[in-house]
Amino acid sequence: MDFFIIIFVFVGWPTLNIYSLIPIATGLILIYSYGFYGKALEQGDTSSLVILFKLIPVVTLILAFIFLGQTLSSSELIGFLVVLIGAIIISFEKVHGIFIKGFGMILIAIFMWSIMTLLIDYGLTKMSFWHYFMLDNLGSALAGLLLFIIPSIRRQVIDGIKTASTRKYIWFSWNNILDFFGQMSIKKALAIAPSVGLVTAVMQVQSFYAIIIGALLTLLIPNIIKENISAPALIKKIIGAVIMFAGVYIILI
Repeated sequence: MDFFIIIFVFVGWPTLNIYSLIPIATGLILIYSYGFYGKALEQGDTSSLVILFKLIPVVTLILAFIFLGQTLSSSELIGFLVVLIGAIIISFEKVHGIFIKGFGMILIAIFMWSIMTLLIDYGLTKMSFWHYFMLDNLGSALAGLLLFIIPSIRRQVIDGIKTASTRKYIWFSWNNILDFFGQMSIKKALAIAPSVGLVTAVMQVQSFYAIIIGALLTLLIPNIIKENISAPALIKKIIGAVIMFAGVYIILI
């Protein structure tokens, strides 16, 4: 809500119409997707799960085909298969013969992000960037308030507020600030880029950041961050990420 108020002070209240529901909806979807995303990260290996976000361009493409009637070319189908192969390499846990922990949760988050991306791309054609971003933040604020309807979540939030240390509040604040600027950057990119596919493709560099940062943090603060940084695990992640990146590239050429 703080970010919404700040933007409102500088931008003013936008003219409301039926399209105003789109940014409010994407704000709601964003917050609820974080629930599944956070649960996935709690269960599994962070860098492996983040790499699976390369599925977003593929899922977005499929949704555009189903709901918007956009056709799929032969290169897009090939790219889809390549990305799928990379995803299988990353998500399949060879030792146990099962998918990595958190795989189901991350798939739900990916599906929600794909829907959100399509809605944002469309909504930004109907209003200015700052008005869209302000209403999007309003939707995010409403999403948090609506969660209080559920008794178990309400109790968890209240208990968390009572027991949280100053250190936790600092980390939480930094996380919110970084997320704010990250979401602003993504939406600005969607507003000025020639296609939504280009934006989702560029975003896939995040997976390589996740591998490097995850390994460094595991070495520096193993008591907080602990990922599998054995040579076989790192090689699997890198190979899977490269294959998925190649698939995304094929889709977009």
